[in-house]
Amino acid sequence: MIRFYIGWPIFRLVAMAYHLRYSGYENVPRKEPLLVVANHNSRKDPVAINLSLRRPVRYMAKKEAFDPRNGLFEYLMVSIFFAYPVDREHPGPEAIRRTISYLDKGDCVGIFPEGTRFDDEVLHPFTHGAAYFAWKTGVRVLPIGVTEKKGVDYHINIGKPFSVPNLQGRPHKVLPQITDLIRERIRELLPDDWEDREEEPGAQQT
Repeated sequence: MIRFYIGWPIFRLVAMAYHLRYSGYENVPRKEPLLVVANHNSRKDPVAINLSLRRPVRYMAKKEAFDPRNGLFEYLMVSIFFAYPVDREHPGPEAIRRTISYLDKGDCVGIFPEGTRFDDEVLHPFTHGAAYFAWKTGVRVLPIGVTEKKGVDYHINIGKPFSVPNLQGRPHKVLPQITDLIRERIRELLPDDWEDREEEPGAQQT
């Protein structure tokens, strides 16, 4: 926790160069566990969200980011802001257990349901990871819309926290419904002119 409060003002100064602003800070609960979900435009997003919420948010990060030889700035970001490593090719049950344990302890955990960064004005299809943790743990979800016009404006729009419905059934039936709800709440926080792409071009229904 100490390194968060040491790093916060340093990265806040850096963020000024990117014209970071945020709205909806009044929606952020100060103590309860939260599942923080957002669209993902830039590698700066985890730090910008931490700065905007003024609460430590733990993010899964690729294990390579924890080696300073692969990039000092990224290494500092994951170290200061409490990220935890995951093998993106083979995430395994340990990543799930660790995420749930953080939420059980009252922490904030951040997930980007799009799964990777997209430098465009499109809300891309979501994976079901965020829906799974919200359904499994019952913690409230804090939706965030991220938009960036490089050199002009970088906006973190924080929505109101909500609970997902306590649906009964098998995950493959339940999770798509919860994913749709999470996606809708994030979409409400993005500009009206953003494209809403529920399926990637060329994808086939199964």
